[in-house]
Amino acid sequence: MIGRLIVGLLLGGLVAVANTPLPSRAVETEFPPGYEGYHTYAEMEAALDAAVADHPDLVSKLSIGQSYQGREIWAVKISDNVAVDEDEPEVLMESLSHAREHLTVEMALRIVELLTGNYGTPGELGERVTDIVDSREVWVVPMLNPDGGEWDISRADGVFRKWRRNRQPVVSGYKPGIDLNRNWGFKWGCCGGSSGKPGSLTYRGKFAWQAPEVAALRDFVLGRIVGGRQQIRAAISWHTYNEEIMWPYGYTTANLPRTMTADDLRAFRALGIEMADLNDYTPQQLSDLYVLDGGSSDWLYGDQRIFAYTVEMYPTDGSRVGGFYPIDDVIERETTRNDEMVLHFLEQADCPYRTAGLGTTHCGPLNDDFETDRGWTVDPSGTDTATSGLWERGVPQKTRSGGIKQRRFGYSGKAALVSGRLRGSGANANDVDGGVTSVLSPEVRLGTAGSNGWTLSFRYTFAHNAKARAADFLRVSVNGTEVFTQAGFAGNRNAKWTAVSVDLDAYAGQDVRVLIEAADEGAASLIEAAVDDLRIYRAP
Repeated sequence: MIGRLIVGLLLGGLVAVANTPLPSRAVETEFPPGYEGYHTYAEMEAALDAAVADHPDLVSKLSIGQSYQGREIWAVKISDNVAVDEDEPEVLMESLSHAREHLTVEMALRIVELLTGNYGTPGELGERVTDIVDSREVWVVPMLNPDGGEWDISRADGVFRKWRRNRQPVVSGYKPGIDLNRNWGFKWGCCGGSSGKPGSLTYRGKFAWQAPEVAALRDFVLGRIVGGRQQIRAAISWHTYNEEIMWPYGYTTANLPRTMTADDLRAFRALGIEMADLNDYTPQQLSDLYVLDGGSSDWLYGDQRIFAYTVEMYPTDGSRVGGFYPIDDVIERETTRNDEMVLHFLEQADCPYRTAGLGTTHCGPLNDDFETDRGWTVDPSGTDTATSGLWERGVPQKTRSGGIKQRRFGYSGKAALVSGRLRGSGANANDVDGGVTSVLSPEVRLGTAGSNGWTLSFRYTFAHNAKARAADFLRVSVNGTEVFTQAGFAGNRNAKWTAVSVDLDAYAGQDVRVLIEAADEGAASLIEAAVDDLRIYRAP
């Protein structure tokens, strides 16, 4: 069993989510006969304390916030240098979003035990676990909904309450509670995948983030943005039941809406299928089960570009072994059943594109589809002269003037890096005017000196009307050296996505930054530019 000692860490930047006095809560709860092997909230706390006591160099425990009734929402971090925020890929595992899904708490504790109990041990399993813990920072949140979980087992007659939501009062006269997996901000309440009626099992709340538990986990995830880049690469939200491994989206039945890129879908499917092969679950898109909006996996991917899966555990639908309440003699079998799947997921979490055969181009030190902020800086030197059409990351709007000058959407997904993304009152309302606008990438390390195959690739559009001149340009530089330029000319050029590849072997072993500039340097003309899918990688 896992040992006991509370080691609390303060996580800077967390936002308070409840200012009203917190209701009192019951001190003791217990599971009914036949279910004693499941962990109550207090027993879960003790289990996490034990993990810290037994493995203080590998495990730390912290609260990411409080539930509505004032319970701490505990997380543990597992890493070889657990007290240090290392530059390593991070993974998030979250359980008990829904109160009655108690087997997911046991899954979270099993993951802690799997990674700590096998670290540094001989044999293949020990080697795999050691490699994972040495190269990852793994976050586990065993009870996102502790109030609901405790309420579900609080009846004196030993009967489950079959509770799903949290315990937050919402509307007078209705049963309390918000469905935590319908209260996230991405596509909240958009698509018939939740209920606006208080008391419903899938009640989404009055507004997104209303549930303090959801807001706390959101703030934790946003707090993992370091240097403008999200450190969490992949996540699993554990649920029961039906034995499924599911990827976004839940809000739509479309396989590839504009909010997802084709390469991301390939990676989601490939890794999901590999995971399902290891535990005999069913791999599918979330909406193949049913449409749900305001879900955690949709937000984690749609807003933060985290490869987030929802995993429904044992049993299968119609198995007649208890549904949400299988007796405790299945706990060990059904949690260890997922050992191989969890290990494989953690091994691939640094770059899931690898499973789809995209590892060479997508797993390099910079892979930016501009669907989320990854640390670019506009006007980095403070010397830009353009008065409009400044670089920004976002979804471009289509403009026309003698043809398309700015295309709607990026090359992949929705967003791009674009000079003045809004159309304004006319085609030239927000184009580049008055000089140069520039934007600088975060710093990227190109391996060791003398290594070769280093490549910069991207897609761009550069459009202008007949008033353009050769002095107008789209330019890309690396560490101050120009590596690509598209100059204007006195003629019409419409927006067309064009691929570019640049050899960067001369920079091997160096820290590099990419500078992108667009300019209207000649007579006032219509100039529009966009860049998408910018990657730095090493080709074999």
